[in-house]
Amino acid sequence: MRRYYPLMAQVRNRQEPRTTLEDAFRGAAEPEPERDVLTQHLWEAIPPETLRSLTPDQYRAIRQAFHTAPKRHWLDIRGVIPLYFTQFYFVFLLGPDRRRESREVLYERRQAVREGTAKLVGGVALAVFLTLLSLSAFALWYLVKCLVGADIVPGFSLSQYLRQMF
Repeated sequence: MRRYYPLMAQVRNRQEPRTTLEDAFRGAAEPEPERDVLTQHLWEAIPPETLRSLTPDQYRAIRQAFHTAPKRHWLDIRGVIPLYFTQFYFVFLLGPDRRRESREVLYERRQAVREGTAKLVGGVALAVFLTLLSLSAFALWYLVKCLVGADIVPGFSLSQYLRQMF
């Protein structure tokens, strides 16, 4: 699932980050061009004023951090198939499955949601059961009262009251 972050679009560096870095490093070592699309995207996401405030040492440290990301796949083949009317891209990845840790976290979250849902459904079911039990007890009490002929509230009959309402 791909998410769109509107703040990222606002912060996006519309100016080429390389020219911003070149302006910041005048007289110092020139920044190297980025060949990796992800690294290029990360540099573009940094606001120009922040890029200008970087020292060459900070730039090299950040660049090194970008490039030392662990390689997650043994085989990573990506490409584009150009057609006359459009383009299609393909990605083929092969490597060890490291998703187990993230799946365990998702499982724990889902389990918590399930437990909360089960408590909610149980509470509603208990409320419905107690309501039905109370109504049944009242109906039984009223039936016994009518059979015995007891007049608890003189001049009032529930059956006459219900007939008037409906």
